[in-house]
Amino acid sequence: MPIRQQMSEAIEALNQRDFAAIEALFDAEAVLDMPDGKRVIGFGSLRDTLSAFLLRHDARFANGVSMIDEAGLRGAFDGTIDGRDHSGAASMEKGKRFSLPCVLVFESEDEHLTRLSIYMSTAL
Repeated sequence: MPIRQQMSEAIEALNQRDFAAIEALFDAEAVLDMPDGKRVIGFGSLRDTLSAFLLRHDARFANGVSMIDEAGLRGAFDGTIDGRDHSGAASMEKGKRFSLPCVLVFESEDEHLTRLSIYMSTAL
């Protein structure tokens, strides 16, 4: 499956909290880089970290454009992360809605995503 389709399906699955679909897309030893610099390896850790992040912030990815490298092995989604903070993080008022620029960078190998890196303009 082309990486553009993998990215589209992964973003849709993240927004739907469909971790069975995400597991089918990612390699068992996939790497996740979070905006705070935390890195986890392996699908179980990736699932747990992403689900906690998405639920804590009621986050959805939207309004993006996808870009793919010439080899078709890396792609980036440049868009927004929209949500409501439930954690009372220092950077925002608890319960307040937000919409922030973000970039999701994906890497693919042998028909599976092997890395997801999430970048944002500010920490949540």
